[in-house]
Parts: sequence; structure tokens; C-alpha cells
Amino acid sequence: MKIYGTTTSPFVRRVRVVAAEVGEPIDRVETATDEGQAALRAISPIRKVPVAMIDDRLIYDSRAIIDYLTLTRGYGGIEPPRDRWREQNLVNAVDGALEAIIQLFYLRRDGIAIDGTPFAQRQLDRTDAVFSWLAGQLAPDRRTFSSGFGLAELSVICTLDWMDFRKAYPTERAQGLAGLRAAWGERTSVVETRPHA
Repeated sequence: MKIYGTTTSPFVRRVRVVAAEVGEPIDRVETATDEGQAALRAISPIRKVPVAMIDDRLIYDSRAIIDYLTLTRGYGGIEPPRDRWREQNLVNAVDGALEAIIQLFYLRRDGIAIDGTPFAQRQLDRTDAVFSWLAGQLAPDRRTFSSGFGLAELSVICTLDWMDFRKAYPTERAQGLAGLRAAWGERTSVVETRPHA
């Protein structure tokens, strides 16, 4: 599988973890460079990562790529969803929090003074609400949403790790998810894909 993306993107990381868990080799095209951006724009009108070329099929978006991998390669070391719709709700919630903070991150990086604005506060409030809700969805063991390392658990870890890496959100505010994060944080596929400069 050829994947277009960076090592720091939490969405690319999800795909990289799943690929590792199902034994799918990756040839990554670095999109942080001008050449990588040109390559991405040549194949994707939405200009977002990840994009994958797999089995002669071009697929946009981490969730679509992961769906394709698990449908064609199996789940490997990832727990298949027991309730697909519940898992999609969990991942949608995680994505809502992540996208809220990504907006703030990019606006700040572009030099736009947003701290203290109602817009910024709404994004932080949304993120806090999502993490609080997710903590309430955990199984009694406080390590999982059902019984193993699934896509929702993976999404939480990739999101919180990115927020720490970018210093974009104080993840101690997501303390209710600390047990989940600790339970799976040293898994080989998670360790080998951690974001780094």
C-alpha cells in the first residue's frame, strides 16, 4: 500500500497502526515537502491526508482506508467491532474533538489571534464534552469501550498523542481516558507510529 501523508498526522497514524496490525506493508509518500504536496494534489482534489493506493484503488480518508484494509485483510490484532454503529459513534465523537482542536492549531500557527474568542471557547467546550462523554462510555475495566484494542481505542490514543505532541490541548482535561491510554500505549504498533519531529 502506498500512503500519502506525514508521520505527525493523527489520521495517517490510524492507518499506519491498522496496517501494522494486519501485516500490510506501507510505502509512504511524505507530504510535508513541496514535492509531496504536489504529488498529493495530483491525485486528490480534497488535498487532505491520508490518501492510499491499495490494490490499484485510490482511497481518500483514514476511515475509508481502514474499512478497506479490514474488509480485505481482516482485523489482525485489532478487535472487530461488536456493535459497528456504536463504534462509529465513538469514532465520530473522537473526530469531532480532534477536528475542533486541529482548527485552533492551524489558526494559531497561521498567526490568527483566536485565544479567548467565543469561537475558540466553543471548540474547547466541544472537546471537553466529547472526552467526558467518551469516559462515560468505557467498560468497567476503564481500558476499553468493549473488551479489546479496537478502532475507537486506537482513535482516542492517536488523538490524545497528537494533542500532546502539538501542545494543542491540555490532555490532562481528558483524565477519564487515562486508563485506556495507559493500557494500550506500549503496544508495538502504537509505539512505532508515535508522532515525532
